[in-house]
Amino acid sequence: MMDAMCSWERDRMNRIMVNILCRLTFIQTGSWSLLTGIVGTLILAGFLSTIMSLELLSLLLPVMAGINASISGYMLIERVEDDIKHPLIMAAVVGMLVALLSHVAINALCYRFGGFFLVSDVQTLVAATIGMVGGCAGGSLSAKYKLLKAQPSLR
Repeated sequence: MMDAMCSWERDRMNRIMVNILCRLTFIQTGSWSLLTGIVGTLILAGFLSTIMSLELLSLLLPVMAGINASISGYMLIERVEDDIKHPLIMAAVVGMLVALLSHVAINALCYRFGGFFLVSDVQTLVAATIGMVGGCAGGSLSAKYKLLKAQPSLR
């Protein structure tokens, strides 16, 4: 009886591991596109903080997060469109996460090094909305580009 239970648990663990390994490429690609968007926003904000006032930078951060969210959505759909059931929804989620996590990181860095918060809660919500739209737009552009590439040439 004990051996049968152990083999049942072993089979269950094997199925779980196979499921994780099958989804590992999606997890890695999603994490990579998310990280790329966040780092891109941080680099752009760091560069622009040297040439403009912090008030203007604070107003432009949602737009910068939206641009990087569209890049992340494009990157996600370009790599794993076939593995995702609802690709545009996933691109929008990645875009929203890029915007939210970018704002959290920027506020954390500003508080750590300057003792102030650069971005307000309202700006973060606006950035999340812009990020969702940007991620969805990037994902749809990637899907349309794949369809265009698949069509035969007219030459």
